[in-house]
Amino acid sequence: MLVSAAIAGGPPRRILELARRGRIELIVPDLVNRELIRVLRGKRGWRPPRLAYFLEALDVVVAARPATPDRAEALSGDPDDDRILACAVENRVDVLVSGNRRHLLPLGSSRGVRILTPQALLAELRRRR
Repeated sequence: MLVSAAIAGGPPRRILELARRGRIELIVPDLVNRELIRVLRGKRGWRPPRLAYFLEALDVVVAARPATPDRAEALSGDPDDDRILACAVENRVDVLVSGNRRHLLPLGSSRGVRILTPQALLAELRRRR
């Protein structure tokens, strides 16, 4: 979701805006942050100044950066995604927002954590108004 927010905007960027305005609390595990940097720098070719600017803006809206467990129960078919999900459970988040249609979204939920697309979360928040 964060890579999409950085490069494309749309619903993922709107979620960051909601966090900036204090409407939601954004928790970004260390593993997610490392992957964000790897993708933006390596695959997307972002240069250090642009990457630093985005990361500084992200720091303003992130409520917590918990450590990701080294191991987690195999649920999704991807060990890193399992660790992210375990981190979400450990930190008692309500929703794990992801665009990962291969590993995370098919689970729907796990141990009390719902897994939603950015679009689904925004629709839910609109209904609550």
